[in-house]
Amino acid sequence: MWAGRFPHANGGVGLAHWDFANDLHPEERHLAQILGGAGYNTHLFGNQHVSPSGERCGFRTLHGAGPCRQIAAEFAAFLGSRRSERAPLFAKVAFYEPHRPFPHEDVHRLDPATLTVPPHLPDIPEVREDLADLEASCASADRAFGQVLQAIERSALRDDTIVVFTVDHGIAFPHAKMTLYDPGLKTALLMRLPGMPGGLVRTEMLSNVDFVPTLLDLLGMGIPRNLHGRSFVGLLTARPYAPRDAICAEKTYHTYYDPMRAIRTERRKLIANFEFAPWQETSPDYDNNAKSYVEVARALNVPPQAQYHPPYELFDLADDPWEQHNLADDPGHRPIRDELIRRLRQWMEETGAPLLDGAMAQATYRRRIAAFKSV
Repeated sequence: MWAGRFPHANGGVGLAHWDFANDLHPEERHLAQILGGAGYNTHLFGNQHVSPSGERCGFRTLHGAGPCRQIAAEFAAFLGSRRSERAPLFAKVAFYEPHRPFPHEDVHRLDPATLTVPPHLPDIPEVREDLADLEASCASADRAFGQVLQAIERSALRDDTIVVFTVDHGIAFPHAKMTLYDPGLKTALLMRLPGMPGGLVRTEMLSNVDFVPTLLDLLGMGIPRNLHGRSFVGLLTARPYAPRDAICAEKTYHTYYDPMRAIRTERRKLIANFEFAPWQETSPDYDNNAKSYVEVARALNVPPQAQYHPPYELFDLADDPWEQHNLADDPGHRPIRDELIRRLRQWMEETGAPLLDGAMAQATYRRRIAAFKSV
C-alpha cells in the first residue's frame, strides 16, 4: 500500500519486526519518502509495519507509540501547536487497535451472546468471546479516530487536508487474516477530500497498490512509472475511470513460509497454493493471541487429508460468498479454473514475480545463513 508496488517486487514479503526483519528494497520509495522529497514535513504517530526503521520509510519525525487514545491525543496536541509552519504536512497516525489481543481499556465490551458470528466461523464460546473483544477494540479505535478528526476540524488545515482511514488486513480470525479469502482481503477505505460532498459510496474493486498513485494524483504530483497501481480519482470526480475487472493478491510469509497468490473477479476467486502448508496459520501464543484459532480448528474437526492447502481453490462468490466450497476439481469448472490460472500467471510474469523461478527467502534466512557461514 505504501509503495504502490506488490510485495514480491518491493521486498516486503513478510513481517518487518523482530528477527523477521523484512524490509523494502533499497531503491523502493515509501509514500513518506516521495512526499518528503516534495517538501512535505513527514510525521509518524504510533508504529509502522513496513520496515524495521521508520526513518527508512521517510518519516522525519517519529512520535511515541501506545494505546490509540494516547496516540490520538499526541497528534491533537501536535496539530494544535502547529500554527506558523508553512511546509505541507504528511502525518501517519497508526493505531495498534484492533490487533489481537484486542485492547479496549476505554470501552466496555458488548455481551458476547448478542453478537452475530460470521458464517465462516463456528458458533462456539471462544469465538464469541474474541468477537466481543474485537468489537470493543474497534470501538476504542473509532473513538480515537474521532479525536483525530476533531483536531483537524479545530486546526487551520481543516479545509485543505485529505483524510484517509484504512486498515492493513481483515479480522484476525481463521479464514480471514493470514489468508487470501475475502474476510482477510477486504479492508475499510474511507476518504474525506477538500471541497467534496460526503456520503459517496463506490463498490468497484480496488487494490492496495492503487493507494499511492491516487494520493499523488489528488495532490497534483507526478506518478512514478514503475508503480503497479493506478489512480482511482475518477471514482471520486467526474473524470473517466475504467473499473478493474480483476485484482490480484499475495501472501508469502507471515510467521512461516506459505506462498499463495490469488486472482479475484466480481464473480470468482482462484487461489494458487505453492506449498503443502497447514490450512490455517496459528500463533503459538494460545492465551494471549490465538485461543479461538485453536478452538476453531477443534470445533471444525477438519479431517487429516483436508488440513493442508490443495494446489488450487476456486470459489463462485455469487453462490458461495464465504468461500466454503472449493470447485477447483469440479470438471464442470475446469475451463474457468484454467483461464484464471493463466491470468494469474500472466500477472506474476508482468510484475516479475520471483516465485516463478523458485522458493523465496525472507530476511531471516539471509541473515542467519550469513552468520552461519561466518563462523
